Amino acid sequence: MGLNAEISTEIAQAFDGDLKDVAKDFTGRRVILSDDDWAVNDTQVLSTINYSGRGIFTGFHAYEIDNKTIMQQDTKLICLQSELTDTPQMNDSINQMKVINISQDPAGICYFIQLRGTNGG
Repeated sequence: MGLNAEISTEIAQAFDGDLKDVAKDFTGRRVILSDDDWAVNDTQVLSTINYSGRGIFTGFHAYEIDNKTIMQQDTKLICLQSELTDTPQMNDSINQMKVINISQDPAGICYFIQLRGTNGG
């Protein structure tokens, strides 16, 4: 087993054990314009891609909040890439919150996703 797989397995086991109370399932949703030829038919058909995973929803540290790119009300989602059924993208919706930014750790094991409430929060 490679180091990446070993770390992923250890974190997944932590999600099942010590972090069981804080690791939560989530559902992501992406709405995209389908391949329909809207220029010819003058129609726009939207398709929805749903995906799921589990992770830890938390806040940002005070030093990370600049009230420009990261707001005080924003939520940070830390999730395992290996447990996602699709790759999150900007402007997706995860648990009714908009994906603002996505980054990953240097080993490519976890995503850190910045979420913002859709109610203006």
